Amino acid sequence: MIDEGLAGDPQGAVSRATARVIDASRRAGFEPALRLTAALSDGESLHAVRYATDAHAPTLYTSVFRNGGGRCLMSEPFDRDGGDWQPIPPSSFVTITRAGMTIRPFAPEIAKLALAV
Repeated sequence: MIDEGLAGDPQGAVSRATARVIDASRRAGFEPALRLTAALSDGESLHAVRYATDAHAPTLYTSVFRNGGGRCLMSEPFDRDGGDWQPIPPSSFVTITRAGMTIRPFAPEIAKLALAV
């Protein structure tokens, strides 16, 4: 993803890398079957994606720490004491900073291939 511009455009870089995987699958003659949950950080911001080419994106949850000192992002809630875990919707890109959290739609742009007639 570094080659896709990760430092300056994390969501775009993840989108372009995901589109490349989907495109490679199609060029190989397979219908893409990608399920992706990933997180990455630059030390200041935490970014995460929840995406699938079908209706079964792997889970991703967020919650505020009990002492209010931050936020956590996990594939599954890790406590059983009824924490305030909120699911991240499928096809979402999350950014968490000290200032807060944003959730934006995530849909990789798949290149349209011209068909020779």
